[in-house]
Amino acid sequence: MMPYTPRTTEALADDGLISQAALHGFCADGYGVLPQAVTKTELERLQAESARLIQRFTEDGHRCDDYWHFTPAGAEAPVLYRIHNLENQGSPAAAQLYADGGPLHPLAEALLGATVRATACALIVKLPGVAAPVPWHRDRTEVPPHTVCNLSVFLDDSDAGNGCLEFVPGSHLLPDDEETGELQQRGRVRALTLMAGDVAVHDVRIAHASRRNTSPRIRRSIVIEFAPTGLELS
Repeated sequence: MMPYTPRTTEALADDGLISQAALHGFCADGYGVLPQAVTKTELERLQAESARLIQRFTEDGHRCDDYWHFTPAGAEAPVLYRIHNLENQGSPAAAQLYADGGPLHPLAEALLGATVRATACALIVKLPGVAAPVPWHRDRTEVPPHTVCNLSVFLDDSDAGNGCLEFVPGSHLLPDDEETGELQQRGRVRALTLMAGDVAVHDVRIAHASRRNTSPRIRRSIVIEFAPTGLELS
């Protein structure tokens, strides 16, 4: 693994891309919010593209390995919950987010204090009334804290009703073998209420989850993992 020494939050904030509050949250708590980090035009393009991708599954019957879904007990229709490899789905706006030099790269570089590359890109879908909860988990534990992050572009307003993200603050600093269920039970849980156009950032080591979407509102986000260039990931 390549050596990695993050810069101080003060030095990062001097870049002018990330606020002190977001940096402090990312470093201390493992997550932060970049309010309205996506322009209105970019947001509208991403919303339209995601609607077409979802329609391919729900109305056109498209199925492939990149479209993750489940069938609830007692139901016949499958429920879409994730679309992987957005850069391969014919969605140029999403591909631009992922591409080298895309609009999120400078934000990830400011957070990690390194030149970065995008290593994964997916659309998270919580359909109204039927979306299942996402269990408590950590995306990765084989990397040190503050080394790899996920940036999530929210395409819809997100709150407890439609299954917003929940975190255990500071859990990214805990040992690799800590059980996420125990972290959730003994730690304070923070629910992240966001608006469409906000970008949430979290350390891949942090314990997080989301509840069912019990509302009539969809909840979509595009999550992109960023890692320092040259860092090998398993």
